[in-house]
Amino acid sequence: MADHLEDDEQVEALKRWWTENGRSTLVAVALAVGGTVGWQQYQGWEIEQGALAADAWAEIDMRLNVDDASQQAAGERLALDLLEKHPNTAQAQFAAMALAKKAVDDGDLTSAEGHLRRALALGDSQSELGQLIQVRLARVLVASGDEMAAIAILTQIKGALPASYATALGDLHLAAGREEEALDAYIQARTATLDLGNPPGLLDAKITSLQSRLVDEERPS
Repeated sequence: MADHLEDDEQVEALKRWWTENGRSTLVAVALAVGGTVGWQQYQGWEIEQGALAADAWAEIDMRLNVDDASQQAAGERLALDLLEKHPNTAQAQFAAMALAKKAVDDGDLTSAEGHLRRALALGDSQSELGQLIQVRLARVLVASGDEMAAIAILTQIKGALPASYATALGDLHLAAGREEEALDAYIQARTATLDLGNPPGLLDAKITSLQSRLVDEERPS
């Protein structure tokens, strides 16, 4: 289940969100604070907090991606610390998402759901990053067997991530035994992936497998 967390479309979404969010945050702060002296003071504090959060995130990311249990445990502790000390930073959302990925890898879907809901609460749910978090949350809910909750999440997504959305929808249908609907969703995901210039990856295998199964089911016994 962790393969969706490294999807090319989602990685690109994170990069775009980071660039766009950085610009909009500076504009919003400038308008809200106002005044040269107040702006300069706030800017200095904002830069300091951002630097601290960035440094913490860099260490978290490094530790969580080391194949060593003690390093990963330390990374988890640092991620929780970052969430407590710098909750209003983008790095806090990334930390919560990283904790969710680790929980998925460990098979702890309850914790993964909690971390993703926390990440979602830290920002705009309809931003590109917010939609990415919702796709991941829907996947966790599908894996947990909560189909209705997953559907409720997916229906809120406005389509900034068409390949990820369609793949998650396909997984939902497949888990519920709706193979034809799953195949249609996977084909849509494959088209969206190719439109982005990315290889379809596991989608080809999913499509081929489902097509073979559906053909076998149609053959007279």
